[in-house]
Parts: sequence; C-alpha cells; structure tokens
Amino acid sequence: MTEIKKLKFEEYKIKHSKNDKEENFPVSSFLISKNYKKHIKNLYFFARSADDIADSKSLNLNKKYDLLNEFYYLVKNKKYSKYFFINNLLETLETTQINNQYPLLLLEAFKQDVEKKRYDSWEDLIDYCNKSASPVGRFVIDLHFFDRTEKCKDIDKIYLGCDNLCNSLQIINHIQDCKKDFLDLNRIYLPQEYFRKLNCSSQNLLAINERKKILDVLNICLENVEQLLKMSKKYIPLINKSFGLKKETYVIYNIAKKLNFLLKKNDPIKKNVKLSHIDLIFCFFRGIIGRL
Repeated sequence: MTEIKKLKFEEYKIKHSKNDKEENFPVSSFLISKNYKKHIKNLYFFARSADDIADSKSLNLNKKYDLLNEFYYLVKNKKYSKYFFINNLLETLETTQINNQYPLLLLEAFKQDVEKKRYDSWEDLIDYCNKSASPVGRFVIDLHFFDRTEKCKDIDKIYLGCDNLCNSLQIINHIQDCKKDFLDLNRIYLPQEYFRKLNCSSQNLLAINERKKILDVLNICLENVEQLLKMSKKYIPLINKSFGLKKETYVIYNIAKKLNFLLKKNDPIKKNVKLSHIDLIFCFFRGIIGRL
C-alpha cells in the first residue's frame, strides 16, 4: 500500500487546477473537528482529481472516459489500485461506513462534463448539481450524524437544506467562472432557456453588444439561487448534533449570500467577482455567532 500511495497525480500529465485552499468556498475550516477533516479532504482530492481529468486538455475523449469509468469500477467494487486518491477515499468509506453512492454520483457528473457543453433548462442544471454538489454536502452531514447511535429524526430535512445550499454554491461558482469555462472548455452552464427568453445567444456570451441581455440571463440565475438559499435557510438550523458543523454551514451560507449579492452588483464577465478579506471575516463572524 505504501508504494501505491507514492504515485503522484502529475505522472498522468495532469496538474490540479486548484487545491483545497484555492476553492471559492472553504473545504474544511477550523470549525470542523479534526476527526473529520481527513475524510473531507480525501473526498475533496478524489473529486478534484476526477474533475481535472474531465476538463483536461491533454487527454482525448476516450482516455477521459476510460479513466473515469475505471475510477467508477474501483469505487463501486472497493478495489485498491495504483491511484492513491482513490485508495484514500476507499479507506475513508471503510472507516466511516458512508455510502459509496456519493463519490459515484460525482463521477457521473464528471463523465457528463466530458461532452455536455450546454444545459437547456434550470431543471437540467439542478439535475447536474444533484450529482456534482449535493453528494458532497450529504457526505459531510453523514460524517457528523451517522457515527451517532441515535437516529436523527430531522435528517431528511437537513439533507434538503444542505442540497439547496450546495447547489447554490455550485451555480454561484458557475457564474463566477462563466467566462473561463466558455473560453477554456466551450462550456456554458447557464440555462439555454433564459437566453432564448431574452432573444440572445449563449455563443455571444462575451459580446459587448449583447452584454445587457447576457447580464439579464445571469440575474435570472442569481434570483433562482436566492430562492435556493431561502429554502436552505429553512432547514440548516436543524443541524444541532455538531456545534462545529452547524457554525461551518452558517459561515458557508453567509459566503454564498454575500457572493450572490456581489454578482448581482458586478459583471463577472468583465472582472473576477470574489469576496474581500473583510467580507470573509464578516461572513465567518456572522456564522460563528449563529446569524443567517
């Protein structure tokens, strides 16, 4: 096992596009118990590795599918291999007894990313997010709840609140990165139905003469995200088995809410819209004192 774990991801001629410190949202802050951080990071590096394969410019289509299908087989059948990030994930799943459906859903989303470049409707986008974002939140919830002997009667509501928050984060990230995704991957997550509604083309995403309509498309998405956050706010206060998880969730909610506000006020095609250090401190403070 030691020899296998020495294998570096870069040996596959792919470099990670981000690490856990460079993500738009905290992967695991000081609020999360040390008992869980390792497992969260194991899922993160598995997901980042698979995502980078789906988006790689150095791999052809068939090679991407071959690798992602291989990962799917290894995770589904709990097979250790030459891939250290999968071995680490399998150790986490074995230790925590968490359902392997979460990483399998992530792989389905990444396989979808290989060829799918457009999303026709909001429902189409949410279906993608239910594979690419919701499983991560549910994984973290299960880490904190499923090691308890007492069954949580509110778990389904907590899942729903978490799903809405995670899907909000995913779509906010899509909007932040819409220019980069279009230029680098010819991928547009913004629903095509909104472009048709405003009589413009997604292919003109960067066109100056279409900018007002494009920003109107973005604003429709941001209004929808606001509704997701409102639904999330209804249920995430039910997270009461873990002080750290509850505060972490509140912090992330406040980050999402602030970013959604900033994206409404700024043009993410013209400039990189992100939180300042002051904004981040404010969001952490609100989360820690229990404000949503």
